[in-house]
Amino acid sequence: MNIPLQTPRKTLIYPIQGWLGLRIFLCFAFVYLLSYGIRGINAIIAPNLIADMGISNTILGVMSAAFFIGFFMMQLPLGHWLDQYGSRKSESFLLLIAVLGSVLFVTAQEVSFLTLGRWFIGIGVSSCLMSAFAFYGRWFKPEYQGPLASAMLMCGTAGAMLMTIPVQMALPTLGWRGIFWIMVVLLVISVFVIYFGIPKASDPTPVVSKHQQKKSFDWLQAYLPIIQSGNFKQVFPMGIFNIGGFYAIQTLWLGNWFRDYIGLSEPEVANYLFLFNLMLLLGYAANMFIPRILQQMGLSIFKYVAIFSGLALLMQALALYMPKEHSAIYLFLFALLSTVFILGQSVFNQFFPRSISGKASTSINILIFGGAFMIQWGIGFLMDWLILQGSTKSEAINSSFKVLIILQGLSFLWMLVAPYVIKKRSFLPIAQR
Repeated sequence: MNIPLQTPRKTLIYPIQGWLGLRIFLCFAFVYLLSYGIRGINAIIAPNLIADMGISNTILGVMSAAFFIGFFMMQLPLGHWLDQYGSRKSESFLLLIAVLGSVLFVTAQEVSFLTLGRWFIGIGVSSCLMSAFAFYGRWFKPEYQGPLASAMLMCGTAGAMLMTIPVQMALPTLGWRGIFWIMVVLLVISVFVIYFGIPKASDPTPVVSKHQQKKSFDWLQAYLPIIQSGNFKQVFPMGIFNIGGFYAIQTLWLGNWFRDYIGLSEPEVANYLFLFNLMLLLGYAANMFIPRILQQMGLSIFKYVAIFSGLALLMQALALYMPKEHSAIYLFLFALLSTVFILGQSVFNQFFPRSISGKASTSINILIFGGAFMIQWGIGFLMDWLILQGSTKSEAINSSFKVLIILQGLSFLWMLVAPYVIKKRSFLPIAQR
């Protein structure tokens, strides 16, 4: 439901640009960098958690994936909150929950409190990217949206890189709890950065009549045209297994794969994770320019996304089936090619009116982060089961990844054949904006 907005007491001038625009970007970028880092820190500290808390791979997967459950649960209400309360209020409030979750995590003496802490962290940082996108969409020129999105993702990837070599170097001195106390302090700072760094004048002032109050929960129905569309059905499995699977691997199991399958030492694992995320950063940087080049060449972004998604799947398969000494190279190429996923999301959003484009984004996020939870837990469960059947750690994690890639391959094939299987009238054309 669309809520009419009243002009704030002090209005901003559209479009925002200059130093004010830079300040706003830096505020959102700092917080997203921090949120992305805290999302993937378990890939480095996993051995310390296992040794300190005495947990299995299954429990490690569940505990880490609780982050994605919190993230997943917030997607439906988040779009509504951003429309009603604005990015500044929504994000600063949710970041307080992330602070609470981090304190629970760092002080936990039992796995249940570790898991609860991760869940609260997931809820708390669930708005860090969408809040920025919502603000940019309202206050920045349309031609800046693509570069701003790619720049945000580059900053997020930089956060993931900071959680590799620097964290590995600090672990012997600070331990995982000491590192997380630093994260608590940074999260507290982030609350102030958003609340005071984003102009108060950007907050919408909702005016809700009695009739609108009666229908205040009808906003959920706005998701029905999205879910019922052929466009959504086409990408449904890709969102769960390919994109969700990517996040599940990047934020936890990739470190274990380098450690247990290739046989790297802890410093080497940190170096390889750093390089993996560096390739992501380079890919996102390229995506700042590729859409415009494709447009000038008359090529479809959808075809570009489909081709490079297929190549990413091929690189992932080569990493699993080719000799170990070459597998890391294929994984680095997999990281570079996987950056097209975000362009796929932007293509999906173009099929829906601007009035529900936020809900279109969060509907895809539901698939992604719901899938990330299931896959992160599922890999840990399958690894433990295979080890009980007599497999080594190396065989268990590689076999688990092979099961995932089969599901990803089927999802990719479905994306290609769906237009020929699903009723054509259920597919929406590019929306007029």
